Amino acid sequence: MILTTLLMSILTLLSMESYQPEKLDLAGWVSIALENSPAVRSAEASLLSAEASLTGARSFLYPSLSASAGASKTWADSYSESTGVTGTESNNYSAGLTLSQELLQSGGQNWLYEDASQLSLNAAQADYQGAILDVTIDVANAYYDVFEALELKRAATDAHNRSSNQLQRTEALYAMGAVTTLELLQIQVQESSDKLAVSRMEQSLLTAYTDLYRASGSDVQACSMEINPDAVLEPVSPESVERMELDYSENPDIKAALFRERAAEVRSRAAGRTYWPSLRASAGWNWNDSTLDGLDHMFDNDSYNAGLSLSWNIFDGFQRESSINSARASSLSSRATRETLENTVEAGVRSLAGSLLIDIQYYRDSMLMVEQAGEQYRLSQMSYEMGALTLLDLLNAQADLSQAEANLVSARVTALRTEASLMAQLGRMPRVGE
Repeated sequence: MILTTLLMSILTLLSMESYQPEKLDLAGWVSIALENSPAVRSAEASLLSAEASLTGARSFLYPSLSASAGASKTWADSYSESTGVTGTESNNYSAGLTLSQELLQSGGQNWLYEDASQLSLNAAQADYQGAILDVTIDVANAYYDVFEALELKRAATDAHNRSSNQLQRTEALYAMGAVTTLELLQIQVQESSDKLAVSRMEQSLLTAYTDLYRASGSDVQACSMEINPDAVLEPVSPESVERMELDYSENPDIKAALFRERAAEVRSRAAGRTYWPSLRASAGWNWNDSTLDGLDHMFDNDSYNAGLSLSWNIFDGFQRESSINSARASSLSSRATRETLENTVEAGVRSLAGSLLIDIQYYRDSMLMVEQAGEQYRLSQMSYEMGALTLLDLLNAQADLSQAEANLVSARVTALRTEASLMAQLGRMPRVGE
């Protein structure tokens, strides 16, 4: 029994050590989010509704065929002075087919409505693309938040290791009487502060992962996936940004607004066609008899008809004028919405392009500052060991190095976020992997 328990414990420990959470790059997290996102499913539903509306708007292109059949029995009483009240019974059987085709509805209004439905479908497709971009940006921001928290935790851990090692050396020197109590207190405070910073970074990392799980539609409690920090991209070069075409015409929101504006214009023209007449063609076959005994001679006792009908609504109590004015107002509103959106996107694109150049330059400067701070810390450590610097000066150099490492992480993430936002504003999919 003891041997069995020991073996089970060993297997459990081995399985825990061999377990490695799945690490995904940004493309993997985006793929999960697109599968789980309610916004994408809602856009798919709107797209399906627009396709159904277009099918309905095209129904006039095809004739309609209807069949009818009936059977009835009639009882009737008649009175005469000679016979009195006489009751009679009669049967009636009928069947028919009717084929009708709308040739012209209000001067071609149906053709215009079909064009408007096609434009509305294009707008729904643009909305679907916009929903995918929005989900991608949300996941990318959450992904970069996790990466930033992870790297800041690493930088805080490195800072704590440096202060912890320095604390051990200082305590040894203090025991020999080589340092003062003030210096010992200074390094103790620094070590405690760095340790607290690591704890704060751990909490920030947990919060960032929670936000990433929610953005991707994953179960916060059960999800065990992590990001792959080695797969995080480097910011693009300033030359690439300067060569980038800032054409925002592919922005999904602008495309959708433009399609809706055109659809509103077409519907406004269609509303004006209500002054015109409508033309319809029809044909039919009918059979009527009082008995079913002669079904084999049905087509000897039937009738056929064909005709054209023209209808013209001359006056409807100004309802027609009201619908025309309403369609014109909708067209004007759609145009104003599109123009406002274009102005907003144009200003946003120019601002993001300028910010991206600044962010990339700051990222490059931050790499130089890390090198400078690292070299300064190395020289300060050598000077302190030779007695040329005080411990406070060494701690200041160590703090400068920690701050430079944190600034480098934040600068990289800021540049990546700005790049993703710029690409989304241009209607392009952000970089999610090489």
